[in-house]
Amino acid sequence: EAKVGNMGCATMRKFSFVSALVPYVHALERHAAHTAAAVVSDAAIQRECQKEFVFRRAGLLKLRKLREIPMPIYELLKVIDCGEAGEWMYELEAAAKHNPYKEWDTFVEAVLSEDWDCAARMLWAAEGSTPLAMTFRNAVAQQEYEVPDYSKF
Repeated sequence: EAKVGNMGCATMRKFSFVSALVPYVHALERHAAHTAAAVVSDAAIQRECQKEFVFRRAGLLKLRKLREIPMPIYELLKVIDCGEAGEWMYELEAAAKHNPYKEWDTFVEAVLSEDWDCAARMLWAAEGSTPLAMTFRNAVAQQEYEVPDYSKF
């Protein structure tokens, strides 16, 4: 469980969105709603927090009004367990090097780069019935991935 701050209001705290730039938050919210991800961040936040939290790739987003190149996004999954007091820094460094979602990230990268042979070999990494996993599995089956464009909203 990760605490990312007091975002939203008392009646609407289903999703949390973390971005270094405020205009991206709306697109992250749209993506989270579509994929049922609890916490979604942009790459800047992921880089800043990767030693304390476990992230996995959640795809790309288009924001044509803000930038031409699709932006990589990440799903924050949990806090990295840092063990006993006094050893916490070593534990954080070791946990950061061991990514339990490395296979998932490799699979998502293969889909995003349209390397369908690699994606088909890594399909097992997308097991489960989450909307995000199903989106990437369907992309492999159809050999087509369309980057979501939330500029229209």
